[in-house]
Amino acid sequence: MSRLLIYSLLSGILLASAWPINGFTPLIFVGLIPLLFIEEIISKDSYNKKNLRLFFYSYVSFLIWNLLTTWWIVYTTLPGAIFANVVNSSFYSIIFILYSRVKRKIDYKAGVLFLITFWISFEKFHLNWEFSWPWLNLGNVFSERINWIQWYEFTGSFGGSLWVLCSNVFLFSLIKRFHQFNDKRRFYVRLVSRVIIICIPILISYLVKPTVKLGEEFKVLITQPRIDPWSTKNGNSQTNLDYFEIFKELTFDKLKSDQYDFIIAPETYFSEGYGENLEYFEYTKLHDSLNNFLNKFKNTNLISGIQFFQLYQNEENKPSKTANFVRDNLWVDYYNSSINFSADKGFEYNHKAKLVVGSEYMPLKSFLEPLIGNVMIDLGGATVSKGIQHPSDRKLFKHINKDLKTIPIVCYETIYGEYVADYVDMGANFITVITNDAWWFDSPGHRHLVSYARLRAIENRRYVVRSANSGVSTIINEVGEYKARLPFDDKGTLSGKAYTIDKRTFYSKNGDYIARICILISVLLLLISFSKLKK
Repeated sequence: MSRLLIYSLLSGILLASAWPINGFTPLIFVGLIPLLFIEEIISKDSYNKKNLRLFFYSYVSFLIWNLLTTWWIVYTTLPGAIFANVVNSSFYSIIFILYSRVKRKIDYKAGVLFLITFWISFEKFHLNWEFSWPWLNLGNVFSERINWIQWYEFTGSFGGSLWVLCSNVFLFSLIKRFHQFNDKRRFYVRLVSRVIIICIPILISYLVKPTVKLGEEFKVLITQPRIDPWSTKNGNSQTNLDYFEIFKELTFDKLKSDQYDFIIAPETYFSEGYGENLEYFEYTKLHDSLNNFLNKFKNTNLISGIQFFQLYQNEENKPSKTANFVRDNLWVDYYNSSINFSADKGFEYNHKAKLVVGSEYMPLKSFLEPLIGNVMIDLGGATVSKGIQHPSDRKLFKHINKDLKTIPIVCYETIYGEYVADYVDMGANFITVITNDAWWFDSPGHRHLVSYARLRAIENRRYVVRSANSGVSTIINEVGEYKARLPFDDKGTLSGKAYTIDKRTFYSKNGDYIARICILISVLLLLISFSKLKK
């Protein structure tokens, strides 16, 4: 028992120690091996309750991994941190239980194939269901090793997950036969050869690193206002016009001395109270102030975060899936939105579509709301469920007079590879990210998120311009390199050049095809295992 617990602790520590930003990435290729040994030992011993014991030891591993990498959620709320880590660890443990079943019911090779494909299937599922939390998808681990993963333009981050899982299984299948080698030199020769094979994707990465044809050069002015989100949540009396004055102070002198195609402000920058009424926004003082400001800079577009709401009056029944009940015949939708504003063309908007569970929406709302009301897991942020952009209504943000088309990616949406790729497939020639990571203070959370943006740059071969309320604001090129950075907790602006790229990558055209293939294979293997008679 003590040996299994040591293996369990070791696996969790190895997985966490591999994670960016300060992790040692090669540890990810052996992080699951102690867990595979645990399964091997339990499946062959004579004790009962094999599934329960395997669940316990694997759960310890995954809980350590989750806690050591995402502990920073506690900065927003202790209950939210407990929920995210406890539930996520359970899901990974279930994967190992099903792997053990398939291995026993069919054979070892089928079990290994199931483990790889079902793990990736779960990662895909974790991107799309009500409790979506794909922060620890294995392919994200290489976000600081961009020279290893230039082939993500063909596979997306699921190619990285496949690499990690295959490597762990490949090494485990040799290490577990260590005692069968009378001449240990033969074992070490085979071990070295397998390590070399595992490193082949790194070589491929250097070979496929592209020389992309860059398009039009454009200039961006990125703002980093460093506004305390907690003061806003706790009743700060600042209005959107106050935030506009801060914006003007940061940018006006820069715009007078140089010409910029885009000014970028962070997520929820204009976030007074419940937000601006979407139907009447063009008649507000904020709209007039922005319009008058941009009239001085006719060739400049503003992309900014903003909170909108939409009222539904005289509606007896719920008017939308996400609408919140106010009182009889009155409903409201709240949106975490982005706007593209120019002096002569007014504004256009998109609503954030990938919301943070708990802080921005109630999971399983249609089921839970009649039972418990509009109660949410408080992760910091909203107290009611927000609405989302319908996929058919998504639009690119275009420059007023140049062929510049961008994607308005808001904060958490950075993690969703296929979601970003779908926008690129619509014709975006660069990517814009607006975010507010200040909820987590100076913790690994904000550093992970800016690092993950590098994956999206590589997958789609697009420049990324990123405005973060408290940092890190940055410009990332098409191979994932930082071209300019404004450090965390600095207040100011970041100016720089970026380039459009029009060529679509294989991944931007085909999305998460690896995951879809894995779903098919894993379901078939699971069905076969349940059709087998108990041995």
